[in-house]
Amino acid sequence: MPNRHDRGAPGHGGWRPGATLPGIPGGWPVARFLLQQGGVPRAAPAPPSVLLLARPGRESDELFYDLGLRDDLRLVRVATGAAAARTLAEMPVALVLACPDTPPAEVDAVLAAVNRSRPGTPVLAIRARQAQEPAGWARAGVAVLRMPLLAGVLSRSIDVVLGMAGGIADRRGR
Repeated sequence: MPNRHDRGAPGHGGWRPGATLPGIPGGWPVARFLLQQGGVPRAAPAPPSVLLLARPGRESDELFYDLGLRDDLRLVRVATGAAAARTLAEMPVALVLACPDTPPAEVDAVLAAVNRSRPGTPVLAIRARQAQEPAGWARAGVAVLRMPLLAGVLSRSIDVVLGMAGGIADRRGR
């Protein structure tokens, strides 16, 4: 009975240059096989990054829960305006999202960082129903969502802002 190492596979004692493996067209050179079939598949583009300006806590975790389930977004969560400014300077961000407990002055600081580092990046602020927002937000193009939000509204709003098709609602067949 032949030893399993005598089958001619690389890494085994019986392999030799020019040996072929049964079942693989053209023999062992798998790289050549892939290239003959149209090349190595390209990596999918990275999903857009959404910068969440939200301090840790149960309320913000619940608010952003459905966003965490999405595989077509990369969430980057920071707790302060300074951390958001640093993140904006260091990486591409498709959208900045401020949670309801973020003070307006901190949103203003992030808006200044957007204008410095990533002009044209949309900013979406979630605010309490009766909270006043500075008049400059409207001129700067800050979109405001009012609490309480129905399930899925935040996710769909992000799809609209980013111009995305195939959001979470589409994947569920709705």
